[in-house]
Amino acid sequence: MNKILLIIVALIVVFGALTSSNQPEPTISQQTTPIEMGTNNQVANVVLGDSGFAPKDITVKTGTRVVWKNSSGKSATVSSDNHPTHRLYPFLNLGEFPGSSSLQVVFEKAGKYSYHNHYNASETGTVTVE
Repeated sequence: MNKILLIIVALIVVFGALTSSNQPEPTISQQTTPIEMGTNNQVANVVLGDSGFAPKDITVKTGTRVVWKNSSGKSATVSSDNHPTHRLYPFLNLGEFPGSSSLQVVFEKAGKYSYHNHYNASETGTVTVE
């Protein structure tokens, strides 16, 4: 009986390892290549430092690529409001990015989008798209 249980556990572990290595890469991830322009050829930059996001509030035109650079020296996130569920703007749930890395997204629709750092919800910002 113990041998059968051991074989079953081993098969589950092997199957899990094989299927997890075939997971697709996320479409929005840490920036490792040169930043491409948005569809309107404009890029807006936001830096996360010790005092939070700067600028805290930005206004851009539709099609602008917004790039968040983490200069805080700590892992952080760009997460849609409302904290902690992040359901208001799901496309803004860009995930964790360590210090010295960046994340980006192109804003294709007019509106006002609020976000925060999930690890420090007092660090907030808004992107207003016209």
